[in-house]
Amino acid sequence: MKIGTHYDKHNYNCANFVADWYNKHLDIEIPVINEFDRSFIVWMRRNFNPVKKPTDHCLVLMVEPCGSYHIGVYYEHGVYHNFKPVKSHGSVVKSTLGSIKANYTKVSFHKWS
Repeated sequence: MKIGTHYDKHNYNCANFVADWYNKHLDIEIPVINEFDRSFIVWMRRNFNPVKKPTDHCLVLMVEPCGSYHIGVYYEHGVYHNFKPVKSHGSVVKSTLGSIKANYTKVSFHKWS
């Protein structure tokens, strides 16, 4: 679950990374069946409250230009996420909030309730 951990769509994707983060840092278990199973979104909306400004350990929900969802965690002035570019191998990275906002059509923050 550290920077550089490789992305694997079926075994370790962005949702798996977030679940690991919450388990390790906050002792919260997040259910992950698929990358973005509908049940995960429903569960997230029941257990997280939207906030305007990010704080450490808040969930960052990103919507890609194609409409797909991506998820990460805000921590120490950046967004940690398991990111896979289209034409290369992916891995866990830390991105600036500015680059996240520049590359996604919608970015929202959610705090554990």
